[in-house]
Amino acid sequence: MNWICIGVAALAALSLYLASPHQALWLAALRRQAFLRWLSVPLLVASIATATETYGAWCGVCMALAGFMTTLVVLPYLDAWRRKGARHVG
Repeated sequence: MNWICIGVAALAALSLYLASPHQALWLAALRRQAFLRWLSVPLLVASIATATETYGAWCGVCMALAGFMTTLVVLPYLDAWRRKGARHVG
């Protein structure tokens, strides 16, 4: 159950990252920024609710936010690694 919670939190982080104008992982997502920002909130709430039901309040919140924050840290590095030689000043 904890992997489901972390996976849903990672999806919330992915949708929030794809709504960012600085991302280059999926350029078609820039047309759906408002929807992706909106989608990240219910996904994160669902992740916290799932973990809280199983593991208790504080443990569930910490698990969900750890998965969310880890994904938010990894995605920019993945984006930069994909672009390798591209110049980005910003």
